Amino acid sequence: MPDTHSGTNVVTQLKKVLAVDNDPIMLKFFSRILEKAGLQVVTAGDGVTAIDTLESYTPDLFLVDLVMPNIDGRALCRIIRSKKKFKTTPIVIISAIAAEETINTVALGANLCIAKVAFAEMEVIINKFLDTPQLLWDPTLGNRVLGVKDLSPRNITNELLTINSHFRIMLDSISNGILEIEQNKRIIYANPAALRFFSMPPEIMLGSYVSQIFQIDTDELFSPLINASASNTDPTGRHIRISVRNRLLDVSVVASNHNQDTQVIVMEDITEREKAQEDLLEANKRLEVLARIDGLTNVSNRRHFDELLHQEWGRLKRENGELALLLCDIDYFKDYNDTYGHLEGDQCLKDIAQTINSTLQRPSDMAARYGGDEFVIILPNTMLEGALHLAEDIRDNICRLHTRHKTPVADHVTVTIGASSGFPGDALPEDKFIWLADKALYEAKMKGRNCCIGKMLPHP
Repeated sequence: MPDTHSGTNVVTQLKKVLAVDNDPIMLKFFSRILEKAGLQVVTAGDGVTAIDTLESYTPDLFLVDLVMPNIDGRALCRIIRSKKKFKTTPIVIISAIAAEETINTVALGANLCIAKVAFAEMEVIINKFLDTPQLLWDPTLGNRVLGVKDLSPRNITNELLTINSHFRIMLDSISNGILEIEQNKRIIYANPAALRFFSMPPEIMLGSYVSQIFQIDTDELFSPLINASASNTDPTGRHIRISVRNRLLDVSVVASNHNQDTQVIVMEDITEREKAQEDLLEANKRLEVLARIDGLTNVSNRRHFDELLHQEWGRLKRENGELALLLCDIDYFKDYNDTYGHLEGDQCLKDIAQTINSTLQRPSDMAARYGGDEFVIILPNTMLEGALHLAEDIRDNICRLHTRHKTPVADHVTVTIGASSGFPGDALPEDKFIWLADKALYEAKMKGRNCCIGKMLPHP
């Protein structure tokens, strides 16, 4: 309950009243008896209108109905009490459900509660406080409902309140955030999940414009709903994603009634799901890379070579471009393994693969491990002369490694390279390039190894 200290000085100066009720007859009743007592009365038909009224009107007393459209009386009481200038202003709840539902006046920030009974009885109660306004701060009236003895519970009201309570429990317990907004795009309901998403108390969120909360143009969010209404189509299924306090929310908008005077915003926190999807995509990308990479040498594997050869062959066929291949074989590599062991042999393969890769000069060139001790290089848009020049650079750089290996050719590891080049076409299928490079490699070996030989395919 509000602070009672110095309350006498405040309440004896009652001059202005704000009465909030969605029943026009009740508002006329309040206006009549309050104006008769010499008070200025301003009325509001719902909580949103009441909040707007407070921008230019500072009442000395509030009369608030509990059950109202838009922002209800419970929320309105808390909003009023959260404002600094109304910390001690008396709030009187007017309740039509006092016989059916327990009303915790103090928890709502109100001073007392009056049951909606016959006008004559209500007038007597209200006049009592107008004659003795200090009673508004009587702590013994805190959670009492005045006039309730003249009410009897109504079965239909009990049933409706039970249904409403069940729905409210459901909305309060779901993990999705729910916002209801009125036609001017102001928030009139927010469930606990929505309040958590924005880390905002209800007295701040309720009555705020949705654009202030989301910090986006409301047209972006609501235009699909408006367009759907104009074309008599279903507005559901419209989703946008926004980031709120480092959380990713999936936001959808639906109409809450046939006339679409209000809309419901449904927000789902998809941060973890999105992260899991991103992690899965990243894992799939890594797997895809691993599936294309030779595990030992860290260059492309045979599968990736086959895919890229097919891709480049098709592209260069369309563009009438030239394609070259290099087939590289390590000389006497079986003897190397037999002499130094497979661990040294693996290291030798790694060194040669790295040397080949570092010798390539264009992003479009690609080296792959073709077999045990064979490597293949794809050279798009390359003539035979250029391919042989690169082959000599590769051979020379591998010689410069000076990896020990006593052979009939040299006292270090050497390679032999066969090259092929031509214009892809129906007359020159992909395997023809490989066959011709292999033939050139065979001739180079017959020539004595540690050399390069190239073959040109005829233009189709």
